[in-house]
Amino acid sequence: MRQEIVQRILGDAQSLRSQTGRRTFGTLRHWPSDKCGLDLNSTEELWELLPKLLDEIKNARPEKCYAGTKPPQRSYQDEPAIKDEELWAFSWHSSHFAKRMYLKFVLTKNRRGEWCYFHVDCHPDAPK
Repeated sequence: MRQEIVQRILGDAQSLRSQTGRRTFGTLRHWPSDKCGLDLNSTEELWELLPKLLDEIKNARPEKCYAGTKPPQRSYQDEPAIKDEELWAFSWHSSHFAKRMYLKFVLTKNRRGEWCYFHVDCHPDAPK
């Protein structure tokens, strides 16, 4: 994966940190286990945490942290907002959690051309 593509994706995701209307869950399927695994009490805590994790990925050279397929896998979830959209997966050593972590999300543009972040999954990494 080319570095400029990954940097653009992370830049777009980071720009959403204060725009609550443009970030949401792509699927709630993983939220119960992620909530427990990340020791979070609310979705608000997740939205506060994600920019920090994205900064860690950016600082760790995202092209080396990219854990998805090339080209990116398409979402297999039935949720209309993310169905068939590219999944962006990253695995890195998190200083916040002091262990390897895994983060997956979808970025799409809405009808106004604004980037929207759809959270899919975040948990301690369990390499296969």
